[in-house]
Amino acid sequence: MPSPETSSEPTPDVAPSGARRAATADPSLRRHLGDAWSSAPAIVRWGALAVVVAGVAWAAIGALADAGPPDEEVRQEEAAAARAEWAAMRRMDPAPLGGDPVADVLGPGDAERSDDRYADYYVHEADSVAFSVLATSDDFAPDLTVRRPDGRTVGASDLLRTATRAEIGGLMGPGRFEIVVTSRQPGARGAYELAVLPAGPIDSVYVDDRGRADTLGRGPLRAGRYERLYGVATGSETPVVVSVVGEGFRPRLHLLGPNGEVRGGWRTVERSSSGDSLFGARLRYLPGWDAPYRLIVTSEEPGATGPFALDVRGIEIRDLRADGRGLRRTLGDESWIADGRYVDTYRFQTRDGDKTVVRVESAAFPPSARLWRVDRRRRAEVAEAANAAGASAVRLEETLDGGEYFLEVSSGGEADSLQGGSYSVVVEAERIERVVVPDSLGGRADGGPVPPSSLYATEVRRTGRSGGSTFEVGVTNVAVSYPGGSRTRVQLSVTVRSVDYRGNWAPWESFAAKSYLVDDDGRRYRVSVAESASPSGTAAEPGTARRGIVAFYAPEVVRGLDRVVFVASVGDETVTLPIRLR
Repeated sequence: MPSPETSSEPTPDVAPSGARRAATADPSLRRHLGDAWSSAPAIVRWGALAVVVAGVAWAAIGALADAGPPDEEVRQEEAAAARAEWAAMRRMDPAPLGGDPVADVLGPGDAERSDDRYADYYVHEADSVAFSVLATSDDFAPDLTVRRPDGRTVGASDLLRTATRAEIGGLMGPGRFEIVVTSRQPGARGAYELAVLPAGPIDSVYVDDRGRADTLGRGPLRAGRYERLYGVATGSETPVVVSVVGEGFRPRLHLLGPNGEVRGGWRTVERSSSGDSLFGARLRYLPGWDAPYRLIVTSEEPGATGPFALDVRGIEIRDLRADGRGLRRTLGDESWIADGRYVDTYRFQTRDGDKTVVRVESAAFPPSARLWRVDRRRRAEVAEAANAAGASAVRLEETLDGGEYFLEVSSGGEADSLQGGSYSVVVEAERIERVVVPDSLGGRADGGPVPPSSLYATEVRRTGRSGGSTFEVGVTNVAVSYPGGSRTRVQLSVTVRSVDYRGNWAPWESFAAKSYLVDDDGRRYRVSVAESASPSGTAAEPGTARRGIVAFYAPEVVRGLDRVVFVASVGDETVTLPIRLR
């Protein structure tokens, strides 16, 4: 049996038959396919290629459809994570802040916080000194936070904040202070300036103290403007007027309280000018806390400088006696402003049941009047004469409970601008003169019954002229009684007012002696001069009045009086006042 042949070539690895076939057939197959592709018409070749491309595209679209669009919440989380990472990187690389101000821009490219605000980061290495950090901007309302060396974080002070500035005071070195500049509104952007300010005393001004002269332009610029800072000590709840007159620049005033800049109904600002060089700004405010307010005097125009005068005055609530004497004042610069109109306020007392008459007259503006009182710490409106028609005088007349009342004098009409000028105000309380018939008078002499005494409130006024002057005579109350049961006594409460007369009153007894009273039956009553009297003074001027009583008698008992007619003497003329008693 022959022996097997041996070979010196190595034995190949054993592979699956299919793989082996494929490897063996690959060269001839590729040549065959190449020849077939080359010999095929061009239209067939391009059609086959389009089918292949379409298949690949369809497979890709199917894969994307299976995956679905990115989830919005996931997208937001990824964006927030990216912003947080960028903010962390910016925070880890703060810019140094020394003694000189830094100018920068807040906006895209800066760190974005989770509250949608841009932020810039700084670090200040402080010595053992007190200082503050100030950010100013004309493009947005800035905000600040500072991380102190002890790890505590403090925010900007409301007392030092306006729409263009934010400040953190009371900082003390030594150590590293980390500072963040951002905005009060989300997404705000723009240029700003950041500075470290050494702590120093703040000038104080006091209400009703002497005015002071100062200069704008000392110190560094803040948001392109110079500033002068004051503490304003009020010490009361009296409204305050701050006046600044600048030479060569238009003053801008900022008043800061515990909640930031004072605005709204608690504050008003007026601006004025005189020629081309003197400009004024007047700020009125109502204090709401005891600590000093901060006043910033700056300019309307960037970089403006110049001297200025500062004056702080309280708006006095004046006391007014309800005696008909009145006052003459001026509505204007030293008045409060409410609803776009100057306002003066007065305070007066009344007795229970008095009929109170208020008159305001002015030739310079149409006056208006409002009466109110404080009831359980709340303002309670009592009466108002708005004078929308624009008359030169207004009148209020009310029967009031006893107590303290406030009277506001302002302008009426429909003018769009502030109106003011000289005016007169008179408050007069007219009291019913009560007549008491003593019990000892007994009944009538003939034994008949005595009619009861009666009191009547009325309102009759007439004017007359004497010696070229005009007077007003009025009767407000009537008392009817029956002394001894055999006579009728009629007592009138009379007011004589000077409209345009200035001088001395004639004696009241003389006025009473020339007067008489008749009733509807033609019965004439005799005046009793001895029982007629007036407590008023002797001097008269326009708007003032004197009050008193005039008593009349009939020698019999007159029942059922419905009306009487009072005829008063005004110099050489008489004034007739019909008075209804029913």
